Amino acid sequence: MIKKPYPLKFVPVPNGRVWGGHSLVQMYGKPFDPSLIIGESWEISGFPEDSSVVSGGYLDGNPLYDIVETYMDEIVGEDNYKRFGNEFPLLVKMLDVTGRLSVQVHPDDETAFDRHGSYGKSECWYVLDSSPSAIVYMGFSRRVTPDEFYRRCKDGTVTEVLNAYHPRKGDFFYIESGIVHSAQGGIVIAEVQQLSDVTYRLYDWGRENDPSSAREMHLDLAYDCINYDKYDPSAYYLPAYLHRPAGGFSRRLSSNPHFTATELYIDSRREFLAENYESFIIYFCAEGGAVIALHDGTEYTLGKGEWTVVPAVLPGFSIAPAGNSALLLEYYIEKQPERDLYVEDR
Repeated sequence: MIKKPYPLKFVPVPNGRVWGGHSLVQMYGKPFDPSLIIGESWEISGFPEDSSVVSGGYLDGNPLYDIVETYMDEIVGEDNYKRFGNEFPLLVKMLDVTGRLSVQVHPDDETAFDRHGSYGKSECWYVLDSSPSAIVYMGFSRRVTPDEFYRRCKDGTVTEVLNAYHPRKGDFFYIESGIVHSAQGGIVIAEVQQLSDVTYRLYDWGRENDPSSAREMHLDLAYDCINYDKYDPSAYYLPAYLHRPAGGFSRRLSSNPHFTATELYIDSRREFLAENYESFIIYFCAEGGAVIALHDGTEYTLGKGEWTVVPAVLPGFSIAPAGNSALLLEYYIEKQPERDLYVEDR
């Protein structure tokens, strides 16, 4: 008899990047060598070759891909399993940007599938911490032509036509495929995205011209993937609450075909029903700590900086703050009215 799944935590995997820093170790006590330049930490990955490994419980040490293969829709939900099979459909990272992230863009589903046999890459950023010098570049400040953009990437003036935000803790950006973006100067980000690792680098702050630091560039490949229109912040950017409302609250950050994101501030126990989601649910504890209690009385703690996947099969659960309050981020995939044919054929 197969045991029932439970809220799953995973072993984070550090990835060194030229733009990385040490804040993830300092802020969240991630189990990394503090001397490492981290850049990004893969928190939840369903790639068959880079699958996250469970930490804790009877599934300890098992890869997420194998768990979905065993439990199927009990983990991800019936609709998600029909669409994605054994692949857990979201990739979760934490970014620690001290230097300059390349100016980049991601392709949509159709382009990524045709060129790379991959899903496209729409993603979202939630700002966990930010220095006064930090900048997020997001979309164009006016409509540009492909030729102008190409020229500006070559001569180093591309940021002159990008929107520059000075991010605050709690800011949220939905980065749809096609939106040119970058970040620099001391910012920690919770990133949730489609299960894809396809990124087109467009401009790398001069590093591309130095043989000792040059990375592969993809400007020609990205030419027809970019949204050259003026950026509409009302559709993609949600600034942080300057003053949080009294008591607990929930705030929808984004609802799109790839995921739904919600900010939850909890100061008392709240009940959650699986039938309201029909999907796995990812929770991240940004502040404080939380306790997830199942209907059978079993409890699971979620500390600051930790992620968990609540399986779709659980009939319901409650979440209570471990102390006075907790700030959580919630992600899941809403049931889609129509199938994407290329995903079905994948």
